[in-house]
Amino acid sequence: MFVDACAIVAIMTREAEASDYEDALEAAQTPFTSSLAAWEAVIILTRPDKLACRLSQAQTAVIRWLDTRGIELREPGSPRDVLAHAVAVAEAHGLGKRALSNFDCFHYAHAKAAGASILTLDRLLRETDVATVP
Repeated sequence: MFVDACAIVAIMTREAEASDYEDALEAAQTPFTSSLAAWEAVIILTRPDKLACRLSQAQTAVIRWLDTRGIELREPGSPRDVLAHAVAVAEAHGLGKRALSNFDCFHYAHAKAAGASILTLDRLLRETDVATVP
């Protein structure tokens, strides 16, 4: 299962949906995420309403959090396949305001390339052809 940046942030900052993410994560056999998803989480966590810290501090926190939970940080398959999946989902579901973000397109692409589901509650990602949990 691919762990989306939204799930990382929600659990780390104990957002309302954190327990739903935690339950799904505990049931996952081989959770993984990408450096891009980790980077998105780092950016979000530096915000004043989250951890309000420096990028390097957020990076340390994210890496520690991933390691503690056994979530592998890796890039699946061929970079060309990942790029092709990102382009395909952007063309099918839109890109930008009121559509998938650049990050969402690549989270989708990583999951698709790995043949994995995505740990996300994002409504737009849930409308794609990749399985989502919870």
